[in-house]
Amino acid sequence: MPVKTIAVILTQAETARPIFEAAEAIASEHGAHVIALHGEVIDPPPVLSPLDLPDSSVIASLYDAAAERSQRIKAVFDDWAARSGVSCEWRAFKGSSGAATVGLIDSVRAADLVVASQPQQGNVGEHDAILFDGGRPILFIPWIEKEFKQFKRVLIAWDGSRGVARATFDALSLLHAAAEIEIFTVDARSSDERPADLAAAEIAASLARHGLKVNTLSQASEKLPISAVLENRCSDFGADLMIMGAYGTSRIMERIFGGATHVLLESMTVPVLMSR
Repeated sequence: MPVKTIAVILTQAETARPIFEAAEAIASEHGAHVIALHGEVIDPPPVLSPLDLPDSSVIASLYDAAAERSQRIKAVFDDWAARSGVSCEWRAFKGSSGAATVGLIDSVRAADLVVASQPQQGNVGEHDAILFDGGRPILFIPWIEKEFKQFKRVLIAWDGSRGVARATFDALSLLHAAAEIEIFTVDARSSDERPADLAAAEIAASLARHGLKVNTLSQASEKLPISAVLENRCSDFGADLMIMGAYGTSRIMERIFGGATHVLLESMTVPVLMSR
């Protein structure tokens, strides 16, 4: 199915343009409508004792800063909307963390694809609520992306999990434009039903039935972190896009031990499409 509705998550003006470029390219190819979403979380400072009250001047400054951020992002959107010619609209939400997030998630759930910037440094979980509760695939655009490239070489980080299976089929509309697709497996394991060297054979056959030409490759990690193996393969393959599942283990465990999702969100070098 073609992509017809794209939700764009905007958190700061400085990272908005690469996201708009990606959304514009996909929207132009598929005739899609783009919904630009910005949520401003405004939580008052904590009350230290029952008799304390938040300083009204502090609260006012929080609202002023939030309004200024929103205006800067809206200005980038207005400029892009005027130039792109893409069907689009602007939606802004503000309030407490729960109220702002609910509005974003409601909009995201009605989209075919979500496009967002790589999380800000020190805040890898910035988009976790949307990733976990939105129910839609998210295409993360790295900070280093200066110019959007068409997805001609796609690497699927296949481990047989629910997340990557969902991400792969969520990305079907994007895969049809690819010239090369590689299903890459790290540390494939043998089972009674299937030898290790055929770990990706079934998903490859399924994609082939969709008219896609795919290659498979399996590699041992050789004690390297999985994230490092994936990044190295993206570089060697010249990938324009990587597809993978998100958070195969808990978020807390990933942050403590450095799981692949957590590390790649911090250091991604190519756009990454994730589902969960």
